[in-house]
Amino acid sequence: MKQGKLTNAKLQELVINKITPKNSETVVGAGVGEDCCAVRVGSDLCVVSTDPITAGGEQTGTLAIHINANDIAAAGAVPIAALTTLLIPPCAAEEQIKKIMAQLTETAGSLGIDIIGGHTEVTDSVSRLVVSVAIIGKPVIPGKMFKTADMKVGDDLIMTKYAGLEGTAIIASEYREELRGMLTGEDEDELKMIKESLSVVRDGTFAAGIDGVSAMHDITEGGVLGAVCEMSEASGTGASIDFSKVPVLSVTKKICEKYGLDIYGLISSGSMMISAKDGQRVAERLIKNGIMATVIGKVTERGVYDISSGGKKPLTPYQADELYKVLERDAL
Repeated sequence: MKQGKLTNAKLQELVINKITPKNSETVVGAGVGEDCCAVRVGSDLCVVSTDPITAGGEQTGTLAIHINANDIAAAGAVPIAALTTLLIPPCAAEEQIKKIMAQLTETAGSLGIDIIGGHTEVTDSVSRLVVSVAIIGKPVIPGKMFKTADMKVGDDLIMTKYAGLEGTAIIASEYREELRGMLTGEDEDELKMIKESLSVVRDGTFAAGIDGVSAMHDITEGGVLGAVCEMSEASGTGASIDFSKVPVLSVTKKICEKYGLDIYGLISSGSMMISAKDGQRVAERLIKNGIMATVIGKVTERGVYDISSGGKKPLTPYQADELYKVLERDAL
């Protein structure tokens, strides 16, 4: 099997179709494009998300907290607590564990998240250190969770920040020697900015309070294209995207050109896709509150299309994130 996420069809066939919720307290269960679940607790909801980090490189602990907190924020909830699991190969050094734990605690603390438990073990089932995090959150609006499936035809699609942020950060960190001499001082400044921009907790929790917002999805594996396709599939809609409007940093363009990667298929934690009525008004509200936002497309009835060249080119998501092209090169 190829590295990365299962295709949506395989995920549905092999995993989701096998799950049948039985408790009345389960409000949102497993579904394609839904990164969070929710259970009813009294008059409110408990929102939960979990994801591992398997290709985070030097930033594994930092990314493990961010990607899960971002999922919680995309559901319109505030992350409050985390459970962490560390699977450690026998070849790992204690210094690696100390570094990962420092990243986990530092990042969680910066977001107001308490690490309340988890599991740690050394096992030869993994060849490199794997970190998995589950985060619990509470809705910004009591009792309300934003679902990817709630995206509506006629909505505008708004993207916060830039495409390919997480992929750029990982490649720049893991292949620093290869990139030496190619990156300018401006590029290095952009890389520093990216490291401070991997959270969308503020983006999601603020957008949750704006009238007209119907759905949110953090842009992770599969990049901008993957996020739009997942939202479309979950909601039974389509989308027209003007990729010429998608903001991209200079350093991301350089790295993608060097390794032959499609920017719009590159993992992009740190960016949020928001579906909303009157997208320009919503984008202006976000910008006014210090959150970069750009209207990049529109929700349609069916099919995902690239309209950036004036035509209508049909699109399908990549089978694996573009990041794996670089990682698999070294595995050969």
